[in-house]
Amino acid sequence: MPGESWRRPVDGLVYCVQFAEELTDELAAREAQRFLAEPYVTLTQQEQYDALAYAVANGADLGANIPQPHSDETLRMFLSKVVAEMDRQRPWTPPPLQLLPLNRWSDFTDAAPVARLTMSPLKAEERLRQPFSPAPDDGRDICPLALVSGTEIVLVANYWPETGAMALLTHDTEPQQVIKYLLANTDLTESELTPV
Repeated sequence: MPGESWRRPVDGLVYCVQFAEELTDELAAREAQRFLAEPYVTLTQQEQYDALAYAVANGADLGANIPQPHSDETLRMFLSKVVAEMDRQRPWTPPPLQLLPLNRWSDFTDAAPVARLTMSPLKAEERLRQPFSPAPDDGRDICPLALVSGTEIVLVANYWPETGAMALLTHDTEPQQVIKYLLANTDLTESELTPV
């Protein structure tokens, strides 16, 4: 694995367990499940796995970026348990939502809004368990996502400035199915996500 590309998912894992008194097998199983259910940033499940496996075999100073009480040896042993648990759970179920790279935003600029969300980006992040980031061109907060089906969507904060409402954009020809999927696979409710 070239350079330090393994470090981001490792830092994410170390951050999540930094206050655990003991890095137990149960905690390793829970973190493996979290990594598989909610892949870190734009990485796939396999890319996360590869990064953790690389860190176990070759990574140096695993806790360098996150102050915590666990030694490098303890962290390495814990990461190896997470990797083993991820292996045990194969074949992996794809996560319901996968974050797309921000540069994909240009693919949606001509997409029509199919639904309105009446919430802040922070609340939407909680409901989707996915982050919003500034769009490359105008800085609006966006969240581009792929569904398991391959359908791609983007949520755009403050799409309607007069109300501050967020929009769901997609090129999918069956937007009602997209809305149903989001309601079934996120914490969004029908009162928060309404067709336009």
